Amino acid sequence: MQNGREYLVEITLFLRNALLLFAILIAVSLYIFPQFESVFFRLGIPLISLLMFISGTLHFFKAEKSFGRFIISVTLSIFITASLHYFMVLDPHEYPHLLLFFSAVYTGLAYVIVKSKETLAYLGIAIVCAGSVYVDISSEVLSRTNGNDILYLVKGDTIKMETYFICYPIFGDEMIFLERIPMRYEKGDIVKFDEMFFKAEETHLTSSEFFYDLEENWSIVPYPNVIQRKSTSEWKCGMAGDDITSSLHKSLWTSINTENIIEAISLNQTSIIAVKVTRYKLGLIVWFGVFLVALGIILLLLKRNHSAQITPE
Repeated sequence: MQNGREYLVEITLFLRNALLLFAILIAVSLYIFPQFESVFFRLGIPLISLLMFISGTLHFFKAEKSFGRFIISVTLSIFITASLHYFMVLDPHEYPHLLLFFSAVYTGLAYVIVKSKETLAYLGIAIVCAGSVYVDISSEVLSRTNGNDILYLVKGDTIKMETYFICYPIFGDEMIFLERIPMRYEKGDIVKFDEMFFKAEETHLTSSEFFYDLEENWSIVPYPNVIQRKSTSEWKCGMAGDDITSSLHKSLWTSINTENIIEAISLNQTSIIAVKVTRYKLGLIVWFGVFLVALGIILLLLKRNHSAQITPE
């Protein structure tokens, strides 16, 4: 029985080292051939998932009487992954991310349940992988309009974007984010939205989208009279307020990434820019994992150095 377990440990260790070498080759190839980035990423997610799962399984193989703890780790990992899938809306191309999340949680639990001198470092690696998956699948494209992730702005434009306003300043190229000050509509006010007329049933402050307020605060006016047609203005979600760019970029819990897709000059010398704005949540988790990895490696080196000093020659 002991020989069989040692044989499994050797095979699993060989597979882990081979996969680790392959992962390093892919990382180097990505640096040398950036034009194949999408191909390398499609290979990388299953590879890292398998590498993480084998690392956790190897840890159980090395420990004695660990089958029960292995079952506990797998069961908890499946439950946590299923919970993530239940609460998050995933696109079909994001399903491989769930495999990586499961493998990372499984490996982290393996090193927590069966403690060793490498626990802290591997726990950090697991948090980095699982946190990266969560940050990626929970990201929101704020610039999405009518199914298009790209937002086009002209110099001087200030337009609504989700719960903010975004401004492309006349002087400078950095996008400016402005807070949204909601509009106040009194009971009885009539507005036009999407070529239809609506009457306010309650005095209220507007939400970022008209449909959020429709059921509780508005009723349709099926046959508006001439005065209503001429005097009614379009519904507005609010107006641009103070500059909040700095506070958004300094937030610990969320981060805003503005990617300039294309910039062009039209015939009348007007500068037009296409941007994709994405909000990432809880990116701090990944940095916490990086901190644990660094701390675990430092402690491991200190322990080895201490052991070497007290070992008699």
